Amino acid sequence: MRKVLKKAVCMLMACTIMLTPAVSVQAANVSDQPIGEREIKANVSYETLPRDKQNTTKVYVYFTKLPTKYITVQTLGSRNTSLWYNETKGTGSNPSAKVQLKVQSSITNFIYENRGASNTYVLAKLRFKSSASGTIKGVWSPDSTRNYTVVN
Repeated sequence: MRKVLKKAVCMLMACTIMLTPAVSVQAANVSDQPIGEREIKANVSYETLPRDKQNTTKVYVYFTKLPTKYITVQTLGSRNTSLWYNETKGTGSNPSAKVQLKVQSSITNFIYENRGASNTYVLAKLRFKSSASGTIKGVWSPDSTRNYTVVN
C-alpha cells in the first residue's frame, strides 16, 4: 500500500510540474537601432549613441557593410555617471570582440551586472574600429532575445 501511495504522489507531482506554465523572460531593449551608413577611417574609434541596458543578455550587433571582413567591437557601459567602462568579456586590459561582416553576432558583456545596487539605470553603447577605411552600416541592440554567433 505504501509503494502505491508513493507512486501516486510522484505521478501527481510530475503532472503538476508538466502542467505548470513556464514563465518566459524576455529582454527589454531588443529593438534594432541603426548604425547609420557612414565613412570611417582606418584605426580610428567610433561610437554609437547610448541606449538603456535592461538585463544581463548579450549585446546584439549585425554589420551589413564593412571595409573589411571583420571589425573590432567593444561594449561600453555607464553607471549613472559620465564615465564609460569597457565591459566586454575577454582577456587583457582592453578586451574586444571580432564581428564578421553579415554575421548576426552576440557580444558577451558585464554592463548590467556591474551597474551597482544604487544605480537607477545603466546605459550601453558600442565602440568599433576597422583596420581599413571605408563605409560601414549595420544595426545593434543592447539586449537580445537569443544568442546568435557568440564572438567572445
